[in-house]
Amino acid sequence: TGVPVIVRNGAAVAMVDDVILDSVSPPADLLWTPTVSGLWRAAQEGALRPLQSTFIAGEVPGWLRDPDDYWVSVSYRSAILVYDPDVFDKSELSDYAALAEPRYRARLCLTSSSHAINQAVIALMIDALAVKPAELVVRGWMVNLAAPVFGNEDALVEAIRSGTCGVGIASSTAVASDRGGETAPGIAVHVPVNAYATAEGFGIARHARNPAGATALVEWLLMPARQTQHAATMRSHPVSRRAASKQVVQTALIDDSARRNIAVLAWNRDEAIKLAERARYR
Repeated sequence: TGVPVIVRNGAAVAMVDDVILDSVSPPADLLWTPTVSGLWRAAQEGALRPLQSTFIAGEVPGWLRDPDDYWVSVSYRSAILVYDPDVFDKSELSDYAALAEPRYRARLCLTSSSHAINQAVIALMIDALAVKPAELVVRGWMVNLAAPVFGNEDALVEAIRSGTCGVGIASSTAVASDRGGETAPGIAVHVPVNAYATAEGFGIARHARNPAGATALVEWLLMPARQTQHAATMRSHPVSRRAASKQVVQTALIDDSARRNIAVLAWNRDEAIKLAERARYR
């Protein structure tokens, strides 16, 4: 378009703080964060303006947009179950809460509770089950661990492949398309019904000097061709209803009452962190 764009990168918390305090010169037009928690916090502090776009409303399902239209997701990752097909049959797997059952004793592996996908699962379980039942589930996970929590998903996948673990929770990124359209050897995946997810997204800053241009950029990034390209680069799923996903793990991009709004992650994030601490999930 010929419009010059200044891009400033940094830690998510610091970027959100700068937009809230309006401490950037020139003021930021667009805030882009790796999880919706930062966008939710910016909206709560009055640092974002509504995204007024009929295109966005028609292109992106409601569960991937702020209920008050202050931000929108640009890509998302699903929380999936990665398992050893020699240990479990797919028919034996159901959802995240079931992993607390005794039959998974010494067979479950997890990554750190600080990972966004695990915080998302706990936050959404709190919404679905309430705090106490969700905490009992997480405590059950801790009892069922086959090994201490891993620092990254590659280590988790390798532990399942090597036979250390039978099943684990991971993001769909763990088995993304760089593996040639197939999951890694020795592992298989199960996607729970209405799988929980985490998303990256953007919002328009309240002090934006060019809000119309920022909205046009968001709309451009949400067009199907851009969505397919961006999601492939991020090893994630596109949010556009019309975009094709290149990921091995496919999830239904639906917009119905059964799919919890992604904003629940932000609403329950602090409670999810406290719950993990109480359950000694590090």
